[in-house]
Amino acid sequence: MPIGQLIHGALSGKSIGRILFNEQVRSQCGGLSGRVLDLAGGQNPSYLGLLPASLEVTRTNHVASEGVKRVDFDEPFPFVDSSYDAVLLFNALYIADDADKLLQEIFRTLKKGGRLFLSSPFIANEMPEPHDYARYTYEGLERLLKRNGFKNINIRRVGERGSAAMTILSPYFGFNIIRALVYPLAMLFDILVPARVRREHPTPVLYFCVCSK
Repeated sequence: MPIGQLIHGALSGKSIGRILFNEQVRSQCGGLSGRVLDLAGGQNPSYLGLLPASLEVTRTNHVASEGVKRVDFDEPFPFVDSSYDAVLLFNALYIADDADKLLQEIFRTLKKGGRLFLSSPFIANEMPEPHDYARYTYEGLERLLKRNGFKNINIRRVGERGSAAMTILSPYFGFNIIRALVYPLAMLFDILVPARVRREHPTPVLYFCVCSK
């Protein structure tokens, strides 16, 4: 990640996890087109500006509001089969009481060849939005996606011990200027983690997954 982008995010008050997540959205979702279902993003999610402006986005949340449809993860989606080119499920899998049912509904609403873009926190505080039931590992996400019919599964580990530690310690860095100083150090510590440790005992901040129907 460019150091300038990291510092700009810190000075804007973003957490290091949010900065890392935004970079994944920017790099992985820039080529999206067509109809997109954004699950649990609400009215104006921060990542919306990182997506192509030409997209036809259906916005959803657990409560309806202007321009936002109500979608309950524990109920069938109010959308017809094979109606979306892509589905976004960002930092919301942990809300689902039954993750398999949720992924089955996502699979149903995707067109053939359509893609799911999913991010899931690993090192993070509890986030009841309105619930927080689970954290998933790489293997857990892979198994969950495979058993619900998804293929071409690509899961990226995002961050390492430095950025993970910064995520935990972030309440101590209340001023943005301090974050701008310590975030680059955290990323440096990520780079310095030995390859064997990263391979055998990874400690990511989050996972970013792309898979297809």
